[in-house]
Amino acid sequence: MARSSGAGPSSPAISRRGVLQLGGGVALLLATSACAANSDSKPDTGASGGPAASTLRIAVSSYLSSWDQDFVGFDLTALMLYKNIFPYMIDYGVTNAGDSQILDTQNITPTFAESFEPDAAQKVWTLKLRRGVKFASGNEMTSADVKWSKDRAFAAQANVAGIYRTIGLTSADQVKVVDEYTVEFHQEFPSALTRQIQAISLYVFDSVEAKKHATAEDPWAKEWFAKNAPTGGYYNVTKATQGQEIELTANTGYPGPDPAKTPTIRISVVPAAANQRLQLQAGDIDIALGVSQRDIEDLRKADGIKVISAASNRQVAIQMSVTSAPFDNVNVRKALAYAVPYEQIISNVYGGDARPTKSPVPLDMPGYDESGYPYTYNLEQAKAALSAAGRSSVDSELVFEADNEEQQRIAVQVQSEAAKVGINLKLTPLDPATLGERRTRKNIPLQLTSGQLWVNDVEYMLATSFVKGANLNYSNYTNAEIEQIYEKSHTTVDESARNALWKQVQQILAAEVPWVVICQPNFNLPVREAVAGWVQPMDGLARLRYLTASA
Repeated sequence: MARSSGAGPSSPAISRRGVLQLGGGVALLLATSACAANSDSKPDTGASGGPAASTLRIAVSSYLSSWDQDFVGFDLTALMLYKNIFPYMIDYGVTNAGDSQILDTQNITPTFAESFEPDAAQKVWTLKLRRGVKFASGNEMTSADVKWSKDRAFAAQANVAGIYRTIGLTSADQVKVVDEYTVEFHQEFPSALTRQIQAISLYVFDSVEAKKHATAEDPWAKEWFAKNAPTGGYYNVTKATQGQEIELTANTGYPGPDPAKTPTIRISVVPAAANQRLQLQAGDIDIALGVSQRDIEDLRKADGIKVISAASNRQVAIQMSVTSAPFDNVNVRKALAYAVPYEQIISNVYGGDARPTKSPVPLDMPGYDESGYPYTYNLEQAKAALSAAGRSSVDSELVFEADNEEQQRIAVQVQSEAAKVGINLKLTPLDPATLGERRTRKNIPLQLTSGQLWVNDVEYMLATSFVKGANLNYSNYTNAEIEQIYEKSHTTVDESARNALWKQVQQILAAEVPWVVICQPNFNLPVREAVAGWVQPMDGLARLRYLTASA
């Protein structure tokens, strides 16, 4: 996934080199998971040390738009569910980050697969399936399912086909069945991104069941899959009431590591944030995924509730259009960068629960270097930069998402401080449709953006945000040297060589400052006190298998 950055188009777009853009709507999906016991194992204990609950209740703000992952790009509720109900062959491991546990993007391990390894040239990757994995139909997962799923993806020319181009996979004939449990992926070139790209792309359909619903007009059963939940993941969907509730049941046909341990997860649709808060306080739900930041602060003091906080790679920034006056002048961009009250925003908007950052490259991403953003709040330097631009004042517009309280509060504080140095900003909240239309027309001089990347790598970050044609490049920024570095990175697999490239990138971005990089807010999740064991999903998509809840 690319950065989520407010409203976007209604379907995925494929940018330069086919990198999938999935920005849109919400900065971070606040989803969650649970561990209880399989029927044939000893019960886990929850937070209080008692027996684990058999059911976990989660509230979300909206129902998913479709069950077909090959054609959904912006529905974060759906994307979270897919991570748990589709069988993914590999996934991130878990590591500690201070007092938190997070998904480890440097440790991608087999899950439904037995192994996924390259040859010596790192161009042919061999996938060996775990035997005995069952779909809800009772069909065993085999190489035929993998091949059919990837053939379907290439035929769709949407999500997976787009992102596969990044690692040199451009046609279905590059996916070859070796035997019943072995599949090879023949890439055009070696890529350091292969494991991460496959971690978000190697999901599998039950092809035997799918073929029963295919027709001459719909050979890939697209119509059927849109309305019928996939199976074979850590959970199967046993009940789905449109617009109301989804019930998940642990898949007892999964024989691999980290099986789902809560027998049942009940996901209810509660659109109003106030109702989610009331239900959480009343104990009617265990986890609320749609409450506001202010509600979360109030819930910290509520009886029976706690707020889980974890480091996140969500990044808040102001993208400045480098092709529009007055921000086509680098010194005007520097002036704004010096006028933003970073620490004040962290304190007032996030209650101190955010990390300052010194680069457009997110904290915790390999290659992060503090040379990437040397700007701090300094009104005298802001005035000097504006003077160097030959201006005593400028007038412009700062756009943010309507009904986004977090962005509104940031915008007000930026407006107040910027005015002190002669940068006069009109604040413009926009609804999703208007924001998307204006982004298409590229006529926004300044806009607040917020989001994270599915692939924790600078090459992917460049592809989504900093090269010509990138779908989330709202700054309209291009730099010939960065374009060359980006091209070189495609076939550079040595870690130290890649980090050297990323240092160059950050030095260029520091000099040209297309973004004001504000901070990385921590992830906050209000839950009942009985819920424990949260693993922060660095891709924003919760795995529903790591939490426990005591009965």
